[in-house]
Amino acid sequence: MRFSTLNKFGLQDIPFTCAQCSFCQVGNGACPTYKVKRRNSYSGKGKMVLTRSLMQGRLSKNDGLEGLRDAIFGCTLCGGCEEICQVDIPFVQIYQLMRAEFLKRGMWPEQLVPMRETLVKERNIQGQWNGDRVEGWSYWHPDEDELLEHVGRKAKTAFYVGCTSSFRGIPIQATIATTLIMEKTGEDYTLLGEEEWCCGAPLIMTGDFDTARQFAEHNIAAYQELGVEKIVTNCPGCYKMWAHEYHEFLEIDVPFEVQYGAQYLAELVDDNRLTGLSNPLDVSITFHDGCDAGRNCGIYEEPRKVLEYLPGVEFEELPHNKNRCYCCGSGGVLRPVDADFAIQINRLKVKDIEQTNADLVISACPSCVDFMYDQLPQASSNRISKDLAVIVAQALGLTWDGLEETYG
Repeated sequence: MRFSTLNKFGLQDIPFTCAQCSFCQVGNGACPTYKVKRRNSYSGKGKMVLTRSLMQGRLSKNDGLEGLRDAIFGCTLCGGCEEICQVDIPFVQIYQLMRAEFLKRGMWPEQLVPMRETLVKERNIQGQWNGDRVEGWSYWHPDEDELLEHVGRKAKTAFYVGCTSSFRGIPIQATIATTLIMEKTGEDYTLLGEEEWCCGAPLIMTGDFDTARQFAEHNIAAYQELGVEKIVTNCPGCYKMWAHEYHEFLEIDVPFEVQYGAQYLAELVDDNRLTGLSNPLDVSITFHDGCDAGRNCGIYEEPRKVLEYLPGVEFEELPHNKNRCYCCGSGGVLRPVDADFAIQINRLKVKDIEQTNADLVISACPSCVDFMYDQLPQASSNRISKDLAVIVAQALGLTWDGLEETYG
């Protein structure tokens, strides 16, 4: 049996390199799906063994293909297996290519069909009117008129907001915080507003590369028209798409500098532009390394540099941190496929958080912050999650109506 997508990317031999060492099952921070399911097929090793057996004809399509499909899509793409792998298997890339394979074979999980239809129709994953990417939350901004002047203006720096941070109440707080920080530091920036389409991450993560290409090409053309040279985004999933996966999967070379939000804030610190930190926070915090920013892109030190710079912060690392950080369960488009499974993975994260003395769990990922904000109280935890940009804005003494409404 052949998998055409693996052949196209020259990875058809990779499943045969797995040493079956089981590190991806038991290593620190490794495979959260295996930790929950306790089935070999849900670990990196198990997926490679199934793939190899199908390729060799030792397992029939009827016996193995559907089980492999369930395991490939029952994954958060957190990269824990890849981080611990002794033979450097590019698991995350392979899983996305295999998801494309199952799309071609008509074996996509049925739960993903409405997700794709929503994206194609509304240009965002939340299914809301795309005109609300700014206008849906602009009334919370202290100067709505000034904010709206940034929409569609020509500027060298663009703030790419992303779907989650445009439409969901908790991540929107980080969006507002970022605009206020940019304004306070004198950054001339532009917003696409209604013309901002999803970065295509949900499509690339599920193997629909052709539709993702349409979204990527639209956004690139829109920014070129505005004379943009640098894109800043708070979402590590969006960052990964722009900085890496457009090229990797779509063969698109992005003509802009792409900067992750935590990197942008760290650069403000380095350039002595993040001044006026007049509000000591007097709070104990820990930091969650979102998988796309951490393991999948290698960004660990920048958010910690920013946190160390803030007044009145007592910082404590999670027991599993940086490249060993537990996934929160929200990634890889697992939630629309199996929401209960994602929640079970989150419970592992909550147990890790509960071992600290922190009041706040800070992250620089809107999806992680949003999911943990919902799930921490569900797991009887009194910890609260906040975005890095929000706590920076608070240290600067910045405030807005939505902040108090959301966090009290």
